[in-house]
Amino acid sequence: MLELLIVLAILSILFATAIPQFSAMLAGRQLRAASSDLLAAINETRAQAIARRRVVTLLSENGDWQQGWLIVVDGNANRVAEPGEPIISRHKPPPERLKVKAKFTDATAPFYVAYNAAGRSCRAAHPNAANFGTITLELAGAQRNIKINMQGRARLCDPALEPATCASI
Repeated sequence: MLELLIVLAILSILFATAIPQFSAMLAGRQLRAASSDLLAAINETRAQAIARRRVVTLLSENGDWQQGWLIVVDGNANRVAEPGEPIISRHKPPPERLKVKAKFTDATAPFYVAYNAAGRSCRAAHPNAANFGTITLELAGAQRNIKINMQGRARLCDPALEPATCASI
């Protein structure tokens, strides 16, 4: 009986030290998965704009990035998916505690990512005006940035590993 209590005490200590590390590891994986999913959606938006030869926009679901995001042909450039506007794809919501924020040259809320027929990032209502900047995803104190340059190329980076080239907003 004493041996069983000692084993239980040792297991309790091991679990108490392992659970926080496991939680941090899980949050890191969730952040990487959400960042990769959003980057893939940005790249899909660009590819669809080129294929369709028109502006295609990546928007938050119902104006809230916590509800997910969708790729839409926003015909009237109002940054809202309306009946009759083709929704190309819809992406599931990210992890519950994930924060998504952005800073773009077009500071009009809500933020969006749009590409014109040439595959360049643009403003929703002005396909020849560039719109570039940074999207920051944050979870449990860790961050990942998606940087979109003036040509529309998006890249994923970690500001903790690349402070000079991956500054957060």
